[in-house]
Formats: sequence, C-alpha cells, structure tokens
Amino acid sequence: MRIIHMSDLHLPADGELLWGEDCRRKFLTAVGQIKEMQDIHAIIVSGDISNDGNIDSYIYADQVFAELNIPTYWCAGNHDNLSVLSTTFKPKFCRLDGQIKIGNWRLYLINSVIIDTDDPSRNCSSGMVTAKIRKELNEQLSKNPEPTIIVLHHPPLEIGGWQDNKILKERETFREMLCQHENVRLVLSGHVHDFSLKKDKNVIYSTASSIGYAFCAKGPKFEVIHGQEGFSSISLGEKDVIIENILLNLKV
Repeated sequence: MRIIHMSDLHLPADGELLWGEDCRRKFLTAVGQIKEMQDIHAIIVSGDISNDGNIDSYIYADQVFAELNIPTYWCAGNHDNLSVLSTTFKPKFCRLDGQIKIGNWRLYLINSVIIDTDDPSRNCSSGMVTAKIRKELNEQLSKNPEPTIIVLHHPPLEIGGWQDNKILKERETFREMLCQHENVRLVLSGHVHDFSLKKDKNVIYSTASSIGYAFCAKGPKFEVIHGQEGFSSISLGEKDVIIENILLNLKV
C-alpha cells in the first residue's frame, strides 16, 4: 500500500508570489506528478494548506485534489485559519482532522496549532499537543491495535538547525506517550519545509519537503532554497515502511 505525504502548500491569493515563489504553480506540478503514479491509496497533507487562512485557498485546494480522485486528508498548520477550517469552509472532497482507516492501517490527524495569546488573530509559530488531545489519543491507541500513523503539523522530534526552537513544545512528553504503544509505527509532520527521516525508540519520524517553498532547515539561519520542493511517497508493508523524497519537476 502506498500513500503520499505532502505539506506546506502555502497557497496564496491568485497570482501572489511568496519569497518570489509561485506556490500555486508548484502545487499543480505536484498534482501532475502524482497523476502519473500508480496505486496511491491516500494523500495526507500535514498543514499550511493556505498561506494566510483565506477561504478561497481552501476551496481551490479542495477542487484540485478532487481532480485526482484519491482520498485526501488534511490537518491544520500554523498559517491556517482554525476558525475558517472548522466552521466556514465546507470541503466537498477533502477531509479534515480525525481518525481514518486505510487498508489495515489506522491514521490519527491531530491538531498541534496554538493561538497566540497576545494576538488571538494569529497562531504561534511553534505548536503543542494539548493534554486533552494527548489523553484522547492515548485512549484511542490503547483501544485500537492496528499499525498506526500519527499526523500533525509540528515535528515532535528535532531535525537539527535553526527551526528546532519552532517545532512542537513538550515534545518529549508527547514522544514518551507514543512509544508506550507498539502499534505506533510512523509520525508525519511538516512545518520545517525540509525532508527528514529519523527513528526514535522504534517509531519513525518524517517531515515532508514543502510544496510552496523550501528552507535550508538544518542550517544555522533562515534561508529559502530552490529545487528542494517536493513530497514523500510512503510504502506501507506488514514489516517495513519505506519513505522516498520526491522532488518537484520544475521546468524553467
């Protein structure tokens, strides 16, 4: 079984460039490459679908994903608008946070976005899985023994570099809870705009390359780099999980 993991689309208003990058063009490039792939069972998007939380960007993404006709599931990122996603936006094709079954695998898409208390109109760059969500997830993991994937926007494991202070807060507590469940096999995140693949106590942690624009996340400072945008292809076997970073085929 194979799934696609993509993240950080950062879809803007029509024609708007971000850091000089055409994020809509790159999104369509990714979709075009996925169309050429065989036997994709699901697409998982780990947040930052929109760059500014505009409802039009969600409607656009929903329409484009519908053209693929592959079940697609989203969770929110720090650039997304939680209110719009939970109330105003009514997706016709994609599904938002929740618990899903794909084959014999169970996936939990959970929220790690926290609102800035100093400015409630904004989200914090770093994230956190609340005690309430951790408790609910812990109970579900105990009840459901299937091999499991956890999806959230903020990485719960350091990748090294300048963004490690912008990822998940209280991440040691979260990872400790996950490692108590042998059924947890894989954790997928975004946010850092760079591909990474690590293992901690028998759990695989992977971040997807950004669709919109890529960072040199493992470097000492903020830097947008070209040619590293992409997504992950994940093959799920009974014993093995194989993750491949696929770069976008961007023609000048």
